[in-house]
Parts: sequence; C-alpha cells; structure tokens
Amino acid sequence: MSERDLIREYKNTISDLSKEKDDAIKLVSQKDSKIKQLLIQVEQATQDVQNMGKRIAELESKLKKKQEIKRVIDKKITEILENTEEKKDTPSVDKGGGDMLKEFYEK
Repeated sequence: MSERDLIREYKNTISDLSKEKDDAIKLVSQKDSKIKQLLIQVEQATQDVQNMGKRIAELESKLKKKQEIKRVIDKKITEILENTEEKKDTPSVDKGGGDMLKEFYEK
C-alpha cells in the first residue's frame, strides 16, 4: 500500500469514528432527555399521591364528624321516643282536669 492509500484509509477511519461519536452523543442526549421527562412524571405522580393522601385525610375527618353528629342525633331521637312512650303510659293532667270539670257541672 502506498502512503496515499494509508492516509485515505486513516481519513475514512477517522470520519467513521467521528460519525459514531456524534451518533453516540445524540443517543446519550436523547436518553438524558427521556430520563428528565420520566423524572418529571415521577415527581408529578408523587405530588398527586401526596395531594390525594391529604384529600383522603380531610374526607376521613369529615366522615368522623358526620358519624359523631349522626350518633348524637340517633341518641336524641331514642331519648325522645322513650320519653314519649313514658308519657303515654302516665295519665294526662288534662284528662284528670276534664273529668273534674265534668263532675263539677253534673252536680
């Protein structure tokens, strides 16, 4: 081989290696970009999970308050029902008074 052939071969090799290097740099750049996109998505998903956790805690708190209110209301209703049943069992003052008036007018 002559010197020209060797120089041409070296130039071709250098050109091929430069192209491979550029391709590798592009590939690394693309992968970096993809990694950044994935990190952003992971951060957003983490924020979403945290926000939903807070929302769930708020809803659980509201549920506990509502359950407490319902328990108090049920207790009051039960008390009222028990009181009305007791009043039905005892004679009414009005009935006694009405009977007294009836007796008074009959005499």
